[in-house]
Amino acid sequence: MPDLHLLRRAALGFVGLLAFAALGVAPSGCNIIVPVSYVIEGPGTIPAEFTLRETTTAVFIDDRNNVLPRTALRAMVGVEITQRLIDNDAVPGSMLVDSRDVMALVRSLETSDRRVSIERIAREAGVEQLIYVEVKGFALTLDGFTPRPTAVASIKVLDVAADTKVFPGGGNPGGREVVGQVREVDPSNYQSFAKRRRVEDDLAFKLGETVAELFYEHERIDLGENLGIR
Repeated sequence: MPDLHLLRRAALGFVGLLAFAALGVAPSGCNIIVPVSYVIEGPGTIPAEFTLRETTTAVFIDDRNNVLPRTALRAMVGVEITQRLIDNDAVPGSMLVDSRDVMALVRSLETSDRRVSIERIAREAGVEQLIYVEVKGFALTLDGFTPRPTAVASIKVLDVAADTKVFPGGGNPGGREVVGQVREVDPSNYQSFAKRRRVEDDLAFKLGETVAELFYEHERIDLGENLGIR
């Protein structure tokens, strides 16, 4: 089970209307840190953080710490990212490898005591560009009772031809952390196994959308939307 982590929530003031607790503790089974920058949003559009090369590309979803409650959710995240990249002309569909095929490939290469490097994954998949997504946290509630489905992932883009990580740049050895969050959930959806699975599906799709948006211009959410402010 993943270790407990502190949930970082920003204290945001505007004309005295907003004030939020700076610190909270995620419940057992969670592994989530929400970046402060996530809550600072406004109207307008957000440009792509990185422009993908128009070349053969694959998306690989890694859940090395087993934070996802079902393996099928990995495929949902990968398919959502791939489809949104196609729909928003980030990468031509003909150049994208099905992320489910990449996951199957990795399963065939790995053993219980030997992991496969992301460089080898890209080579074996026959692509020149790999979008590597490591899921860091996935929880339907952050305090044990409030419905707030939240997922965290770290993203890297590898240029196989140049044998280098091209995103994030600036000499950052780590990945670009993103948070996907489902804003409004009926608490009754937590009362049955089937309904909880549907909420998990929605959160997986939201995480995929959030990752994909790094690579194309998209609409900015309204200030406070992800805080449940009305």
